[in-house]
Amino acid sequence: MRKNEYSERQSLIDELHARPFHDFDNQGRFIRYIYLVGAEEPLILNHISQRLADNGRSAISGSEKLRREDFKNFNFRLERHSEFVSVGLIVSDGPVKRGLSPRAFSEARNKGLPFAMIEAMPAVLFHAVWLEIGGAAPPRLSPQVVTRLLESRTAASNRISDASGQIHFSFDLDEDGYSRAIFFAGTLSAVRKGRLVLRLLEMESYRMLSLLALPLVRHNMGRLHEIDTELAQLTQRLTAQINGDQATAQALLPELSALSAEIEAMSANTSFRLSATKAYKEIFLSRLEELRPSRLDGHQGLYGFLDRRMMPALQTCLAFEERLQGLSARIARAGSLLRAQTETMIQEQNRNLLASMDRRAQAQLRLQQTVEGLSVIAGTYYGVGLVGYMMKLLPQPHAQIDSNLVKAFCVPVIAFLIWWFLHRTGRSVKSLTDQK
Repeated sequence: MRKNEYSERQSLIDELHARPFHDFDNQGRFIRYIYLVGAEEPLILNHISQRLADNGRSAISGSEKLRREDFKNFNFRLERHSEFVSVGLIVSDGPVKRGLSPRAFSEARNKGLPFAMIEAMPAVLFHAVWLEIGGAAPPRLSPQVVTRLLESRTAASNRISDASGQIHFSFDLDEDGYSRAIFFAGTLSAVRKGRLVLRLLEMESYRMLSLLALPLVRHNMGRLHEIDTELAQLTQRLTAQINGDQATAQALLPELSALSAEIEAMSANTSFRLSATKAYKEIFLSRLEELRPSRLDGHQGLYGFLDRRMMPALQTCLAFEERLQGLSARIARAGSLLRAQTETMIQEQNRNLLASMDRRAQAQLRLQQTVEGLSVIAGTYYGVGLVGYMMKLLPQPHAQIDSNLVKAFCVPVIAFLIWWFLHRTGRSVKSLTDQK
């Protein structure tokens, strides 16, 4: 690696070549087992590594994405994905002939395959696909013959790859738990055949993975409907009470908060699965389109079969997600309405409080003015009394002055002085208050 080269450059380059195609020169079969990963992934890898070690092969490392091993009767292929692990068994039956091999869809006729290892796998099997790869399609291949070959109730069939081959899918499980498919490859080259085989297997794998959200949606759909009904009733009550008893409207807040918390919890529990469903759906449709399917006269096509059987399930998942998001938005709007009502109520309370404070201030002002008037009277009374006492203390020559006349003359002077002092003090206090 160069000195200034990005450290993950090589790993990004290797990702494009992590899962190469497997060329098919002969007819045979590709059996694929899919396991969802989690805590079981180390157990799966250890189980397979033990089987490889028993046959003199190296164990699977923690960073290994793909392992391919060639054995006497089959080729082993392990693929690790972000959410699942697939185990593939690839069998060649020799030169290409017309139709299918007599070993098709039979574990008993494929005794050299490690079915015991698969049966003992320490993980739950998510899906198993048995793809038979034949030569040219038999002439006059009717739907009844196809269902008999697939041992299924119904089948979906198409020409693929510019009518170079035929594909027939069962889309159900046989008594051994396999979803079965037949690929009549005709004269396709080994490289092209290998690409088509991998696309067919991926299409069936991602078809099942895209439906993983359906049980989760069904489990939550009933409660989601109940929340929808409860929210509608709560909104109606909020609307009816918005102009009525405000205290009653505020009592709806705990109910609204409980619904919001439940919706958020449901969204958190389902968001990953629903997002994965959309991603798997796009991959599935992409693989189906890459097959370039065309009509096979007299047979039900893949698009028609899947559009009636699979797409409604996927639309249910997408509709659940949209409904969940819609409920979350409705709860948010109801919360905004309740908050607006709360703010209006608080503003009304503040207005009433300010009006009450204004009335009290006016009452206090009138009381203060009354007290000031009484203070002037009382102060004048005591001031005149002091003048009388002072008149008595004057020397004898001034004793002839009429004290009552002096006190009468002092009444307006003392009253004015007291009023002026109180008024000036009040203005000083108000000036200081206004500055603050």
